[in-house]
Amino acid sequence: MEKVEAESCCTPEDTAHDAAKAMKNSGCGCSPVVEDKQDLKLVGVVTAHDINYHVAAEDLKASEVAVKDIMKPVSACCKTNETLEEAGQKMHDHQASSLPVMDKEGSCCGTVSSKHLRVETEALTDAPRINVVGL
Repeated sequence: MEKVEAESCCTPEDTAHDAAKAMKNSGCGCSPVVEDKQDLKLVGVVTAHDINYHVAAEDLKASEVAVKDIMKPVSACCKTNETLEEAGQKMHDHQASSLPVMDKEGSCCGTVSSKHLRVETEALTDAPRINVVGL
């Protein structure tokens, strides 16, 4: 799991352009959507796929599309107590290469990527139950 900085997050009122810049600057394929950038209370996620599918493919201007109109709900995000398999399934289900991780208080505490999952599962020979927070 990679720690998340406020600069890599966006709010529902931000634009798809803001989210894309946050992804570019963080090197991550998603931008956690938070209520505000102080407490990082997670409300959803916007992924590179969301921007490609809902903005670029529709030939819309990214600076005119609100994140709230293209984001996935918080249920698409991972929790610290989920297994690698559960995180991987969520990524598959939501066509995402990375997703935010939510702590038990509902705040964004990091992101997990398909690369993290691949490295961790390759290191395991007898796959015990490993939680996302252990990455």
